[in-house]
Amino acid sequence: MKFWKPFLLVLWIAGILVLLIFYIIPQEEALNNNTIQKLEKENELLTVKNVSLDEEIKKLKKQTDSLTGKIVLSHKTIENLQNALEEKINTIDRMSALDLYEYFSGFTADSTRHKK
Repeated sequence: MKFWKPFLLVLWIAGILVLLIFYIIPQEEALNNNTIQKLEKENELLTVKNVSLDEEIKKLKKQTDSLTGKIVLSHKTIENLQNALEEKINTIDRMSALDLYEYFSGFTADSTRHKK
């Protein structure tokens, strides 16, 4: 009986090794191969999506540049209008009461009597 115990132990270990070599390890390799293939497909899809997003970014940058130009132009227009308004206000502030009357009524002091 002493002879059979080590022999069975060696046979049992050999059986586990055969099971590992022919069944478990190939399944893990197949699983790894499937995982790699899935990841490669997903990588290709992400590459295509990345290209489309890059194109969209370029379009948005062009639109941003255009809008920035319009904003600068609008600011210049607003600044010019504010300057013109301030000039008109300053002109009105410097007028005397008679000048203000003439300005807002459209009449001048000599417009009614001295026409030829």
